Amino acid sequence: MTHNIVSIFGGHDANITFYNSTTKKYHIIEIERLTGEKYFQLKKNSDVYVKDILDQCQTIASNFWGIENDYDTLLIDARWKRRGVPDVVHQVFNTREVKTISNHHDNHAYCAYYQSPYREALIVSYDGGGDGQSFNFYYVKGDDMKLIESLPLNLGREYWKSASRIKNIVDNSKTRREYAGKMMGLSAYGKVNEQSKLDVDIAATAQKNFANKLLNNLERHITDIPIILTGGCALNVLVNEKIKQKYNNPVFVPSNPHDGGLSLGHLFNYIKPKTRVNVTYSGIPLLDRDRLSDYIVKYNAVKVSKMQIAEKLKEGKIIGFIYGDSEIGPRALGNRSIVCDPSHPDMKDKLNSKVKFREWYRPFAPFCRREIAQKYFESRNYENLEYMSFALKVKIDSIPAVTHIDRSARLQTVTEVTHKHFYELLTDFGKISEVEVLLNTSFNIKGKPILTKISDAIRMLNTSDLDYIIIEDYLFTKNVKLSNN
Repeated sequence: MTHNIVSIFGGHDANITFYNSTTKKYHIIEIERLTGEKYFQLKKNSDVYVKDILDQCQTIASNFWGIENDYDTLLIDARWKRRGVPDVVHQVFNTREVKTISNHHDNHAYCAYYQSPYREALIVSYDGGGDGQSFNFYYVKGDDMKLIESLPLNLGREYWKSASRIKNIVDNSKTRREYAGKMMGLSAYGKVNEQSKLDVDIAATAQKNFANKLLNNLERHITDIPIILTGGCALNVLVNEKIKQKYNNPVFVPSNPHDGGLSLGHLFNYIKPKTRVNVTYSGIPLLDRDRLSDYIVKYNAVKVSKMQIAEKLKEGKIIGFIYGDSEIGPRALGNRSIVCDPSHPDMKDKLNSKVKFREWYRPFAPFCRREIAQKYFESRNYENLEYMSFALKVKIDSIPAVTHIDRSARLQTVTEVTHKHFYELLTDFGKISEVEVLLNTSFNIKGKPILTKISDAIRMLNTSDLDYIIIEDYLFTKNVKLSNN
């Protein structure tokens, strides 16, 4: 009998986690990447459409990960179940039992905890809602997790309300869920002033208030154990770094602290893994991967070395990268990334206006080898920097494209283990460049999820100022003929 498990979260940022009992691996599908609609919700769509999406997910699980449609257990969030949608789920997935795990913040906490390197910690889960209580403290040791305090302190909603006063943000967003990232970028340009009506000052004031309220409530629960941050508000990298700077405690934030991690949290809550689980690159596969050899021939792609790629980056070229299955969470971590040399002064503006097609003030993230991070960036400690979760201060002036106006940078560090391809690329780039840092942004355009197909990558190559794309170390050049299908 199989002991495979499928876990489904149907709210915004809907996602499914599959557990393969044979390989002992977890695989996560962020459904927005199938639909092309950011923050997609299963529960707000018709049964017919939901069934089609779930059928696609099972096909991916079978064809790419060897998980047949035969599950010991189906996990589903209780709020979705109350709406009757699980009838559709039963039409798709062959399961022997159904379990609901109802507490929103419990699942945020479990998602983050079992990905962390710690087995004793204070967990803070906070977002724009959850199960009515938006701000939650947990103490966890081993598999024993206890809720310490739950507060109706909705920092996420307060942040959105401030953003709704900023015309530039509202006009350039399809949904309020886009507001937060834009607010963080814009806040660095303003000054804290409760009375100001300037967009930049509203953003700066909201960011300051957000940080103060978090730190004030966090203070009474701090001891000497690690801190784990989760929930949608844990994507605020400026505040995450403030916490690290204020306390000596190690601080961890997973790559998927938002609702996109809740199906995994459901599963961890149910299974309680015995060791730390690394799911960073367990996301949706390259869906037309079976056509890669055809694309290589059709578009005269050539295999290149990391040094050859580094040389093109040094020339100022902008390159999209695709490796293996996607990273999980809202930030590209190397498997679906756009990369360039951050030393070029005009690179930030070029990326925003001619590649990503987004607002001028949006910053970009650097990445470097873990062992040299201290040379370029300032922080109390350099732990847990794999997921772009902290905004460190930049020490040097030679990487302007990743240095925000307040000198902050959302750093990602890599090792040979965490991302072998990028580690090798950085090593070779450092041999020919005065800096050992590269710029990394997600392989998508404004308002769209991270891409899932070779055909989408080629289309973006030919409709933006991307110079090349790299797919599994094969170089595709610009102005190739688009496939008819």
